[in-house]
Amino acid sequence: MLIPNKLTIRYNAVIPDGKRVLRISESNTVNTEILSYSVTKTIKSDKTTAQEGETVRNTVTVTNNSAAKLYNNFFTLPAPDGASYVAGSVKVNGIAQPSYEPVKGFPMPDLNPDESVTVEYDLQINNPVTTTPVTHFGTLDYTVNDPARGNVNYSENTDMLSVNVVSDRLSVVKAVDKAFAVRGEILHYTTTITNTGNIIKSNIVFKDSIPAGTTFVSNSIKINGSGFSVYNPEIGFALKSLAPGEVLTVEFDVKVN
Repeated sequence: MLIPNKLTIRYNAVIPDGKRVLRISESNTVNTEILSYSVTKTIKSDKTTAQEGETVRNTVTVTNNSAAKLYNNFFTLPAPDGASYVAGSVKVNGIAQPSYEPVKGFPMPDLNPDESVTVEYDLQINNPVTTTPVTHFGTLDYTVNDPARGNVNYSENTDMLSVNVVSDRLSVVKAVDKAFAVRGEILHYTTTITNTGNIIKSNIVFKDSIPAGTTFVSNSIKINGSGFSVYNPEIGFALKSLAPGEVLTVEFDVKVN
């Protein structure tokens, strides 16, 4: 992108015969190229949504659309929240660079006008998930030779990359009201089901085998405190969908034979 500028001077002049005339004089045009627009720095991922623990492959493309050569090029990737870089995964222009570390940064080749360079690397989502979405960016440091000022150093960021993280975790915790019992006593089981992920869980089926040496007590099923007389845990039954963070409790009794 160029920002051109020139000026116009209006003036009056008196020629030798005494006549006054209006004259217009224009300066030359000076240009300033805005490298922020001429040097494009795009970042993209092979996935827009990832599971916790999954690895995504990211690609950064730097293209020099300016009239200047870019040199002393150096690229860094700050450590992202909710993910970590996979060691040894960096490639520059398709060539593996196993010693390159994104956070410490690494050199890139000089770029003449109309040249590009690509950087690829892997990012592993935290397991369990710690934040969503995972966002991060890269920083390009480079030098140009400015005819007016000599060598000038610049540092600019890529656009921001965002990867949504999906967690399908479901916590299931079972408790019994007695650690010891004798024949004829009732054991009361409580199962707490919690959607600890970040997406809705649907088509949930509860099934619990009755322990050997006990008999299921009919009509003892309760779901969130409400009775369901026809349900039998050994046969199984459907539960309602659970939104993220929602909790469901299932209770039933067995009698010790």
